[in-house]
Amino acid sequence: MKAIRFMKPEVIEYSDIPTPAPKRGEVLAEIAYAGFCATDIELLTGEMVHIKNGNTTYPIIPGHEWSGRIVQVGEDVRELRVGDRITSDVSLGCGECGECRRGHYNLCPNREVIGSYRNRQGVFAQYVAVPQRHAYKLPEGLSLEEAALAEPAATAMYAVTKARIPAGAQVLVIGDGPIGQLAAQLASVEGASRVIMAGSWDEKLAVAKSCGVSETINYHREDVIERAGELTDGGPEIIIETSGSNSALTSAVQALKPTGRIVAVSWYNGPAVDVPMNTLIVKDAELVGSLASPNSFEPVLRYMAEGKLKVKPLITHIRPLEELEDVVKMIRAKKEMRIKILLRP
Repeated sequence: MKAIRFMKPEVIEYSDIPTPAPKRGEVLAEIAYAGFCATDIELLTGEMVHIKNGNTTYPIIPGHEWSGRIVQVGEDVRELRVGDRITSDVSLGCGECGECRRGHYNLCPNREVIGSYRNRQGVFAQYVAVPQRHAYKLPEGLSLEEAALAEPAATAMYAVTKARIPAGAQVLVIGDGPIGQLAAQLASVEGASRVIMAGSWDEKLAVAKSCGVSETINYHREDVIERAGELTDGGPEIIIETSGSNSALTSAVQALKPTGRIVAVSWYNGPAVDVPMNTLIVKDAELVGSLASPNSFEPVLRYMAEGKLKVKPLITHIRPLEELEDVVKMIRAKKEMRIKILLRP
């Protein structure tokens, strides 16, 4: 099959490699669309934490957001058939340890992560093999293009679930990328009365408003803390921080309403992040971490199929897989507005 491999930092190879065979309990799927993520840039540069700590090594097939059709099933696969349209979890647990039995397969000590951790093959290729227990059939009426956003949507869903949004709450989402866009929509679905988004691109903020966000803040022109206070009753009760910016996390603590809750979704630069803990304590507030997307695919696939979660407006580019190098150049130039780029093997 054709596949993209990162051979070493900044070296991309598009070549023929053996097609994987499904093991017992696995299915082999032909990939229709694969989403490009900021994590893939970190893998390319060598800055990703798994590269630095040796849990991922070159060469690696990147990519972890995808949709496709089953073309072969392994032994003991009973619930899925050739021809089924599917997507899958990115964190693949062993299914046997205590964390997996409790449903926390994102914390499985034996886990593999598609496209990164422990070199589990990614989806920047024509085919991928995944365990049946981590695969999800797509609802009728949901396109393969839309379904390729199931993983970032599930990541956003898990963060929103951990936010425990009270009915009628006022929510601030920081970050106008895919996770922020999806978290903002899901916050409304889960009961928020007003959702505000803070971001850096007017075009992306406009997309958010077209998908139901109440108000937007461009932090290049406005003070997020001050403006969020003006748009809410004493500050947002819930803040979902998706940008990975240390300063944004500090602003979140300062903007938060007393007794509120912040959910941090992104990875942050450096071994430690400065957080104004005294402010958090004085506000009697919570700071919650959110890792990956366990148990979140089925609800977001249903929301997509029902039209409650709009992902088509977020798909700004579709490119052939072999044009990945051009995609990387476009991303690094930072001149063209993009939210989600899909690659087509």
